[in-house]
Amino acid sequence: MKTTFNPDLMLKKIDLKSALRVLDYLPGVMFFAKDLEGRFIMANQAFAARFGFKNAHEILGKNDSHTCSSPELISQYIKKDREVIESGKPQPGIIELFPNENGEHVWYETTKIPLWDTDGKVCGVCGIIKSYEGTKASIEPYLQVERAAECIKQNLTSRLEISKISKLTGLSIRQFERKFRKAYQVSPRAYLVRMRVAAASDLLRETDLRPSEVAEKTGFYDASDFSRKFKAAMKLSPTEYRRQHMTENKG
Repeated sequence: MKTTFNPDLMLKKIDLKSALRVLDYLPGVMFFAKDLEGRFIMANQAFAARFGFKNAHEILGKNDSHTCSSPELISQYIKKDREVIESGKPQPGIIELFPNENGEHVWYETTKIPLWDTDGKVCGVCGIIKSYEGTKASIEPYLQVERAAECIKQNLTSRLEISKISKLTGLSIRQFERKFRKAYQVSPRAYLVRMRVAAASDLLRETDLRPSEVAEKTGFYDASDFSRKFKAAMKLSPTEYRRQHMTENKG
């Protein structure tokens, strides 16, 4: 006889430590978690071994001063931790100095996210650390065109001129469009529409502006253009999208 599927109930039954053991089998990835006072409460074997501990249990209760000798770096680690804790928002792709196997400080890529307790309050921060050199090849396309992508996001209501925006990257138009597509899997123009839709989604959820006003504020040609492109991206009309989120919020 089949039982009723309840993922929340199943997750409550799972021993957290057993689930986190999977992190010991991710090649080149170090994992840690800290409480609000910066003490390590979890770590995988790779993270503990990096600082000379025989097993992950030995690092528990210690803090960054036990793993790093540089006051400047410790200050930077703590600063990022506090930003994540106080904002309650993840910080992906932090490029920072971190000790390698020889104890030398080289560039690594860190992603930090807040930890939440059962009462919905932030109770700490956790993160994964990967070698920057190991991921450099995969993020290189982003680094080459990120300035242009940021410019697009900051100028949603402006007409996109590829010839001008490509100059921000120092690339020719052809090189820029090819590298942009490689990084974001869409053309610069499609990316602009995507960012406009994202901004419009926020306004539909958080304001009472009419669809025509949302269209104007996010750079669409008119309400009809906005409705057509929004529905193509979100599979809902702007009105349906707003209604759905109003229902979810009431629930």
